[in-house]
Amino acid sequence: MKFRLLGDDTIIELDVLYRNYPDSSDYWDVNWITSKINIKIPGYNVNFDANLRTDELKDFVNEIKLMTKQLKRKATLSNMETFIQIEGEMDKLGKIMWIAETCYPAGYGAVLKFEFESDQSFLNNLIKELEEILTSYPVIGTP
Repeated sequence: MKFRLLGDDTIIELDVLYRNYPDSSDYWDVNWITSKINIKIPGYNVNFDANLRTDELKDFVNEIKLMTKQLKRKATLSNMETFIQIEGEMDKLGKIMWIAETCYPAGYGAVLKFEFESDQSFLNNLIKELEEILTSYPVIGTP
């Protein structure tokens, strides 16, 4: 199950592979998922596995929905383990400026920070991809 952020000469793809602790009853354990991150930007191809959380994806898709509805705002994917951080801000014309940062290994490894532009035309597909992931890997429990 994948979602993609697309921009000028840029692809950020996150492929959710599995839930790390599917039998846990603890909110903080059961919502970890392992994903493969693939990034292609001019001059760089980045590929690594990362631990994300389903609640991080849920927050991100909710912010993207607001961005799409209001044609402004910010949307942020903030990863607790700092493998990837993404923030997009839409202007009044529907152009989105994305700032992304990866760190591998998380917390102490090589850092890649980059910016790219896109427009709102791909957001509906991004929302659909994220909702499909959250249907298969829903947020379980409450904090």
